[in-house]
Amino acid sequence: MNRQLFKHALFVSLALLVIAAHSARGDEKKERLFPAMDGWELQIGDKVYNPGNLWNIINGAADAYLSYDFQKLYTAEYFNDQDQRLKVYVFQHSSPTNAFGIYSQERNPDYDFVSVGAQGFKDQYAYYFITGPYYVQISTNAEKMGSAMDKLARQIDHKLNTSDQLPGQLELLPQKGRMKNTEKYIAANYMGYSYLKSAYVADYKRKDQRFKVFVLAPDSQQSAGDMLSRYLDFLEHPKDKRHQDVIQVEDPYNGSIWLYPHDNYLAGVIGGNEELKKQYIELLKANLK
Repeated sequence: MNRQLFKHALFVSLALLVIAAHSARGDEKKERLFPAMDGWELQIGDKVYNPGNLWNIINGAADAYLSYDFQKLYTAEYFNDQDQRLKVYVFQHSSPTNAFGIYSQERNPDYDFVSVGAQGFKDQYAYYFITGPYYVQISTNAEKMGSAMDKLARQIDHKLNTSDQLPGQLELLPQKGRMKNTEKYIAANYMGYSYLKSAYVADYKRKDQRFKVFVLAPDSQQSAGDMLSRYLDFLEHPKDKRHQDVIQVEDPYNGSIWLYPHDNYLAGVIGGNEELKKQYIELLKANLK
């Protein structure tokens, strides 16, 4: 064998070893994720989905998951002798905040919530929860599977062994008047503007009025000041009124908004009367100190 052929053979051998090691680590990860359950046969999905092929399994919903920096999807199914099935999807995102973000888009305040992971909800045929960077979805084809889904969810949560906490930035939103389980994290396109990113938002109700409060907390790649400038340019807000402590604007799509820029945050109140806006801007100021 000449030197060139030897180098090629060596390169191929090393590449195969790397692929095999990576596959073994992937198989080990899958085995750790899905616990055995008495009375159920476990079948772990051969494929681990990634951003390049997520469309193959969840089709039209893939774009939403990708917008929250989806990384991997592990799948499994449990079968019993009564032809009952439990299907499990474990979505891994880049951070707990992004896992909460996609979960918060699919959660409704009226759902039946559970105390598994950082938060979860269930109905007769589904059981969803988040923990750390993972968003776990369990579904069934049979009735009265609530106890089996709950048991499986708790076992998976134990195996994942991550931090069961909601994003700390949600505490920047005032507690007073906040409607329970309406908090969301919106990674991009907040209020319909592509450049308004990293928004923590919740619905509020006070004195029979409904309104929203938000805090934009972008990373260093795009400052809150840059986002504010682009937004005010779009609204054609007067230059001489852009350096006020609180900036009042009329958005053609979202109505009356009061903005409070502070350090690398951009906070605000959408809707509500003037008295409520004043009150909640003061609450935001206190939280952002």
